[in-house]
Amino acid sequence: MIKDFEIIKRLVGTNVTEEDLKYVDCYIRPQFGLFIPIAGSCGYAAKNDHTHPSYMIVICFGEDTEKKFHYHAEITSPEIPHNDKTGQHYYCLLIEKEYFENRYRLYSDELPVFREHSFELCSDILKTVNTFAFEYSKSMLNSDITLDANSEIITHWIIRSIFGETLDMRAISNDYSIARAQHYMEQHYAENITVARLAELGYVSPSCFNRRFKKEVGITPIEYLIGIRIKCVKILLRRKEIPMTDIAMWCGFGSSAHFSSCFQSRIGITPTEYREKFKD
Repeated sequence: MIKDFEIIKRLVGTNVTEEDLKYVDCYIRPQFGLFIPIAGSCGYAAKNDHTHPSYMIVICFGEDTEKKFHYHAEITSPEIPHNDKTGQHYYCLLIEKEYFENRYRLYSDELPVFREHSFELCSDILKTVNTFAFEYSKSMLNSDITLDANSEIITHWIIRSIFGETLDMRAISNDYSIARAQHYMEQHYAENITVARLAELGYVSPSCFNRRFKKEVGITPIEYLIGIRIKCVKILLRRKEIPMTDIAMWCGFGSSAHFSSCFQSRIGITPTEYREKFKD
């Protein structure tokens, strides 16, 4: 007997069976479900053009051509037919319709219909999702409170990620002088930011700041700043009406040539090629 199966049916669909989920680990709250295929495929997901009454977010994991770990996310609205991600390792999150929509409307008055819509996922969600699974498995004291809190955090970060807010909180330093500089860069990335200005925020010398930042974060402050700018660029490139020169200026690049060079070295394709990928 699968635990919380009646709640599962309300999230997955009333015609799901326990046999469908025999190879799936299920972690459930009334408003939120996490489903992870472990020893085989999900029988319900294997059905062609199946639907769910809830919002489905699929996080697929894999390796790229250089054998580096990567993942991507897709969201599908309730009652939209779709097919299984056969042969892939993935997490499936199902969020109850009204619960998701109430939170989405805190960010936008318009609620689009998602049809396997791809988006860049805030990587902190993965740690919180795994924490949710751990809490549910251990049935810890007052776990219903912490599980609901995790559901809330995960849902909000999914919505923020859909809107392009993909800040990785694990990159934020425990060192306040560095964390303050990171926050400043997130807020002022379009401006002409120098290491001297960032060091001034933390009341340390530029050489000391540069050394501490690289040791703590793993990259230099300027590399970190360029990463923030590239994230902004990727959002704007999906808006076809914005000229490349405007994107370069708005995101803090001094010239179109520097913008193109930084983008290609980070992403592996030119800005034009990236825009072409999202032309539809």
